[in-house]
Amino acid sequence: MDARWYAVYTHVQKEWVARDHLERQGFMSYLPVYHKIIRHARNVREVERPLFPRYLFVRVALEGRAHNPIRSTIGVSEIVCHGDVPIPIPKEIIDSLKSKEDPKGVIVLGNAMVFKKGDRVRITSGQFEGIEAMFTEMKDSDRVVLLLSMLHSSWRVVVKTAEVERA
Repeated sequence: MDARWYAVYTHVQKEWVARDHLERQGFMSYLPVYHKIIRHARNVREVERPLFPRYLFVRVALEGRAHNPIRSTIGVSEIVCHGDVPIPIPKEIIDSLKSKEDPKGVIVLGNAMVFKKGDRVRITSGQFEGIEAMFTEMKDSDRVVLLLSMLHSSWRVVVKTAEVERA
């Protein structure tokens, strides 16, 4: 049986622990990560975060209950299944994720990464369509935080990255 990719659900913030333990057992794993800017007080730092929090991928040939060693790995909560049958992830999805990585293995996110704090943007769809706002930060892998100024007040809103363009 050929090895296929499967999604693994991890314990909270244990993606790296699960990946390391899976690899020690000889499983090929893939944890897609991106860079996130963390601002606290006057400190700004860039950290790696999982693209899919609590998930990673493992490549293995599964036959019958062969996924039990994965399920019992430290950091792993469960392998993603339909009933008792693990669901294979198409190789093209993994290849697509890997194709978006930079030379250090970090996924370069879409258009939100071209924005800097304070940039003027326009919301292109959704309930705020057509409204201009100020880019403040990335929320996660596919959402941005914007500052809307309306009716003499300012509000922070979170919208999908795909719904934002430079004003």
